[in-house]
Amino acid sequence: MQNTLRSTCKASKFLGPVAVAAAVALGPAPASATDTIRCIFPFWFGFAPVFVAQKEGYFESEGLEVTTAFDNDRANVLPAMANGSIECTMRTVGESMSRPRRPDTTGTIIGTIDISIGADGVVAAGDIQSVEDLIGKTLAGEINHPGTTLVQYALSKVGKSIDDVNLQLIATDDSAAVFEDPNVAAVATWEPMMGTIVKNSSREGAHLLLTSADYEGLITDVIIVRTDDFQANPEKYAKFLRGIYRAIDLYVADPDRFIAISAPFYDTPAADMKKDLAGVKYTTYEESVSYLPSADGDGKLKEVFDAFNDINMTLDLQDAVLEYQPYVDGSLLVGLFDGHER
Repeated sequence: MQNTLRSTCKASKFLGPVAVAAAVALGPAPASATDTIRCIFPFWFGFAPVFVAQKEGYFESEGLEVTTAFDNDRANVLPAMANGSIECTMRTVGESMSRPRRPDTTGTIIGTIDISIGADGVVAAGDIQSVEDLIGKTLAGEINHPGTTLVQYALSKVGKSIDDVNLQLIATDDSAAVFEDPNVAAVATWEPMMGTIVKNSSREGAHLLLTSADYEGLITDVIIVRTDDFQANPEKYAKFLRGIYRAIDLYVADPDRFIAISAPFYDTPAADMKKDLAGVKYTTYEESVSYLPSADGDGKLKEVFDAFNDINMTLDLQDAVLEYQPYVDGSLLVGLFDGHER
């Protein structure tokens, strides 16, 4: 879900605290509030379609104004959603479900935006060749890190859990240094740090044990909006989704142009962004339709949602099991572009 990718994106590049300062950071909603969305999300390349939609005028052509700010801390973002300071956030499904969310917390998932297909994972020592080899050994990582959740998911497939591993809590930015400790069997990390550790570690046989490519779709970033405003003004959020998916269409057609437009928003060289996006898959409109519930069924996100109910409860990241619907609502995706430019 970073000086280029999630590493520094989740650690240092954010505005804070949103619960106190969101209204100041983004400004009050204009009088035409139904045509305005204020969105705060982590500093993460997966959310670049928002900036492309702004720059290319996709939102403007819909009569929609979107303002943005970076903040990774959900302890800030969720109160800001609850008190009406913002209407939108984005992050991974698993993170969105975890504490401090409760069953009655505002927020409805209305679409997907990207899937990690190798940008997150676990680097292991040479003697760790399968996830079962981690049993009784030390895994270093953050409790809600995608790499940690990948380990829990993989262990659950063989009848084990993270409780069978010695989990050492660290800051992900420290994972390269921590991995040099021979007592640490593996570290949960992300690109570009993941590849750097494998290439530069002094430990012989350092390799990728698991990545998000092994379970495509498990680490999926979603668009989450304030429930009461979504219910009152659904067309406003349909405008937002159309802008997002038009921007993703541009990436599919001309990734270099997409990156040239969005890289300055991250103060990142275009070449670095292009390299790091190799581990990210933006979800097109059609792919988002396949993930969210519709008349045809629950969609592919249901399996991911159920998996994270188990993962998060095991990791003590949730207070209670969450219900898939109405937390996930695919109604806006039905005929989203009917009568509209794409």
